[in-house]
Amino acid sequence: MKTAERIVIVALLLAFIGVGYAGYYAVQKDRSDLRAEVAAGAFEIPDAVAQDELPLSDQSDWRRWYPNTIPVTLGGVSVQASVADTMSTRIKGLSDTPFLPENVIKLFAFGVPGTHSIWMKDMNYAIDILWVAEDGAIVHIEENVSPETFPKSFSSPVPSWFVVETKAGFVATHTIELGDELVIPL
Repeated sequence: MKTAERIVIVALLLAFIGVGYAGYYAVQKDRSDLRAEVAAGAFEIPDAVAQDELPLSDQSDWRRWYPNTIPVTLGGVSVQASVADTMSTRIKGLSDTPFLPENVIKLFAFGVPGTHSIWMKDMNYAIDILWVAEDGAIVHIEENVSPETFPKSFSSPVPSWFVVETKAGFVATHTIELGDELVIPL
């Protein structure tokens, strides 16, 4: 192989490495910018149903607000869980919903252990918040958290995989305690 051929091969190799690094840097920069925008609350997820279509007093048609639910058991109580398992659904949570029925919970599935902070941005009612470990055991509870607490955030001192939001008073009504279990069907 001649010297000129070696120079061309090295130049091409350096060009490929440079393009790869530039692409990697661009993706990381976009991710960083997106995380900063999400943290700043720059995204709003439009509701599938306009809020004024369902009167606040009419909770019989709760599936309009929580259409995709799965049956779970929380502390021995059978409920329907509206699952938030993507970044956008976790960001949205229960914000801007007019009510949360007694038999419905919001289940935030993170899939990694962490403190998972929850805040009351754009909330219309108080809730109970429960943090649940990977094995299903409840590890922390905050009761009757009101919308007026925003921008304060709430988190568990113990790492959790899930966060559950219920109607305020659910924990007291059903005597839910630390160590009680969340059972999710396979």
